[in-house]
Amino acid sequence: MKKSWIVARHEFLVTIRRVWFVVSTFIFPLFFLGVGVAVLLLTKETVEQAQERVVQRPLGIVDDWGGMKSDPKGFKILRYLGEEEALQALQNEKIDTFIVLPKEYLETGHVEVRTTHKPSILAENRSLTPPGLKPWILENILEGTDPEKISRAKNPLLLQQIFLEKDGSVSSRNLEEALKRSLMGYAFFFLLFLSIFTASGYLLQGMAEEKENRVMEIVLSSITPNELMLGKLVGLGAAGLLQLAIWVSMGVVGVLFFAVQIVLDPFSFVYCFAFFILGYILFGSLMLGFGALGTNFRESQQMASLWGFIGSAPMFAQIVLVEDPHGTVARVFSYIPFTSPVTMMLRYSIDPEGMPWYEVPAVITILLVTIFLALRLSAKLYRVGLLLYGKRPSIREILKWVFTSAN
Repeated sequence: MKKSWIVARHEFLVTIRRVWFVVSTFIFPLFFLGVGVAVLLLTKETVEQAQERVVQRPLGIVDDWGGMKSDPKGFKILRYLGEEEALQALQNEKIDTFIVLPKEYLETGHVEVRTTHKPSILAENRSLTPPGLKPWILENILEGTDPEKISRAKNPLLLQQIFLEKDGSVSSRNLEEALKRSLMGYAFFFLLFLSIFTASGYLLQGMAEEKENRVMEIVLSSITPNELMLGKLVGLGAAGLLQLAIWVSMGVVGVLFFAVQIVLDPFSFVYCFAFFILGYILFGSLMLGFGALGTNFRESQQMASLWGFIGSAPMFAQIVLVEDPHGTVARVFSYIPFTSPVTMMLRYSIDPEGMPWYEVPAVITILLVTIFLALRLSAKLYRVGLLLYGKRPSIREILKWVFTSAN
């Protein structure tokens, strides 16, 4: 055990001193944070400028319908007898936008908006016309009607959705709140696989170099393969936890800066963190064991990355998981050990109260048993794979080692 701690300390120090580890831990998050700040400021400025320009510049009106008798409040208009006259004013820069209400407006409801503004994702279509345009048209349609009815017609529906449980009681579930709560689950998912792929990449690269340089034979003369694997796995996990702590700290700063509406529940955080650790051990051990079968770094990475894709399978059903976190699909993914870490993080962060009390300990038990078997399997593959030099194992040989390890 003492030798394993020595290996763990060595792997941890070597990993955190790598240039790529420092870049991925500090530079990348700061870069994306900086880009996010720049985009936010530019977007805010662009939209505000567009809205201010729309309100200040007069709006051209071509009323072929003939029903726009009154003048609007809150913005200026210039009336034109036809489209040619409005286009001439547009070319002379007296206006930059005009609308055309055709004769059949009451039948079709179509209103053309013609503008010199360039199409923009940041400025939506509604920013091309003043906010008070729709109420003004509605007032002219309902001219002579009771003012109270006109006021209600401007905003006819104020829907309040109330979700009920099967027994008729009011449910605490809310789709908007569920999306906010799910952000924590998504964050832990991305952190889990980003940290696993990052740290395992360093480990597999070092292992490939040790095999190619024949250093592995010297190492195995003083330590058992199981002790070596345990030490490397612990060192890998420590580096991943350090990276996680730094990313979470930066994420909290980002949430506070951008004022992101996210539901932060301490119990959900602890719960997601627990499944993060379990998932890290499971996939880290499998990646390490199967990665040892490669004859070089590229082959090792290909074999190890397979488990990452398997673990991320629930993300392909994320819409179903968010809308129905305790449905059949969610429960099936929860009881499959390779998909349960991600699924349970999402389910609990979305709706912790709706999860049956027995499901969490049952899933954790299955996951712990799977981790135990995965560690034994990976230890066997790791022990055999360390001595493979230039020979690519066949699927038949791998299956033979797998079943041999089970006996």
